[in-house]
Amino acid sequence: MGTSSARLQHLRHTIVIVAASLIAAVGCASTRSDQAPVSADQSSPSSGKPSGPGAAGTLEVFESKDFIVAPARSGDTPETLAARHLGDARKAWMIEDYTGVRTFAQGQEVVIPKREWNPVGVFPWGYQLVPVLAYHNMGPEDRGRLVIGVKKFEAQMKALRAEGFQSVSLSDYLEFTAGRKQLARKSVLITFDDGYRSFIQYARPILKDYGFTATLFVYTDFVGGGGMSWKELSAMVAQGFDVQAHSKSHSSLRRKEGEPQEAYAKRIEAELAYPAGQFRKQLGRASDVLAYPYGDTDDELLPYVVKYGYVAAFTVRRQSNPAWAYPLKISRSQVYSEMALKDFTANLTNFQDEELGAARGADGKPVGAAPAKPVSTTAAAAPAQWSRDALAAAHNDRADQLEQQGRLRQALEERLVALTINPRDRKAQDGQKRLEGRITQESAALVQEAKALLGRGLVGEAQQRLLVALSLDPSNRPAFETLQNDVREVMSIVHTVRAGDTCPSLAELYYGDRLRCEVIAETNRLALNVPLRPGQKLKIPEIPGVPFQLR
Repeated sequence: MGTSSARLQHLRHTIVIVAASLIAAVGCASTRSDQAPVSADQSSPSSGKPSGPGAAGTLEVFESKDFIVAPARSGDTPETLAARHLGDARKAWMIEDYTGVRTFAQGQEVVIPKREWNPVGVFPWGYQLVPVLAYHNMGPEDRGRLVIGVKKFEAQMKALRAEGFQSVSLSDYLEFTAGRKQLARKSVLITFDDGYRSFIQYARPILKDYGFTATLFVYTDFVGGGGMSWKELSAMVAQGFDVQAHSKSHSSLRRKEGEPQEAYAKRIEAELAYPAGQFRKQLGRASDVLAYPYGDTDDELLPYVVKYGYVAAFTVRRQSNPAWAYPLKISRSQVYSEMALKDFTANLTNFQDEELGAARGADGKPVGAAPAKPVSTTAAAAPAQWSRDALAAAHNDRADQLEQQGRLRQALEERLVALTINPRDRKAQDGQKRLEGRITQESAALVQEAKALLGRGLVGEAQQRLLVALSLDPSNRPAFETLQNDVREVMSIVHTVRAGDTCPSLAELYYGDRLRCEVIAETNRLALNVPLRPGQKLKIPEIPGVPFQLR
């Protein structure tokens, strides 16, 4: 599947700005329009006339531009509520993520968002991460490191389903990394490298059984010469899988030692431009997304990636990605045959718990109060209590509490829910106006502070300001773009190698996961099997969602 033209245009614009100097610097909720409440026993919240609480024992459903406030029925789940009120059971994640619950009592108030409310996934208590999994070959049994046995793969897909993960398309994922599309709290992008035909026989049926999709990164020299043919790849696209480039020959795209600049430029043109031409000829469109062979990349390569039309590119750094991941260095976690199921699930980190308003100490860790729990957006209400005034008052009270805690975005949402229930509620109207003004003013000030801090080289403090700005206003483009383009790796520990240290032992020491040696190796430009020298200095980077294990 090709990426959308709007997303392509936006990402091309962003990447061109970035490529000019590889690390260059690159409102609030609208007033809600209100609609009449309708009966809870209608199949659609927009159909039928309003029915009062005494009519045939039904309870009112309230609806505005952004929310539906409805009473749960006996046995309701996010799926049944989404089917009834949003017309699509697949939107159940919106209800579950917004309310934080999966089970509802009869008569319980349920606040249902009608549209995405946080496209960047930043909240006062932390931010969303999306893991990207990288597979290669498959077979009847495990073989070597990169051939995954079919039973193991099915167990991994079953684990994803059991953990509540949804597989996302590459197009939707890249919209998330542009800060323009909200994904389910538990989302995963599944990718397969090289283009092995085993995907058709083993992976495709299992993915289809679980309702998952995947992106195939193929190197064109392998297509039809041991790998899938162009006809087979075209069939995969028709079945809902995406196909993108993995270079021409699968050689490292970094400049070789002693390689002249002119020879390097010519080689990279063949590696990146040739696949784009083949994609146009064989699939009817170019490839605009790249997976680096071996995950190898550096700043010298990036302008070529942009020059030949790629808007995003993936490495194999073993960590999950926030929405503002740098588009040309998106991380993936490789899946190996020797992984036990617990090793596999260790790669599914999907949230960074962090009190964004807290200061950071010298070690980069938040100090002060423990992160406050988010306030539930669903309140229990017995049928006798289901009245317009009582429900609106409860949300106004909650908004007051949240505003006192500095949770301005959440307070604003409570005011908007109150206005969904009672559009003429003066307290909610005044609160909405006040909060929108405060959010606009405070988020703009935070962005300015962040830019000043970046100018002084205080990257960690700048990141905190930008994250707080996005927690206030998830649509704040200056905050998002500054975070994506100007803030890279924020914090790391310098480790002095001791006798007996190995890359895996350091990964176990700092992350509790030997496989994250790949992150240490990539950060320090080390080969995975190179012995470490006593006295050698290594940077141990912070990994989002994976706290340091040192005590």
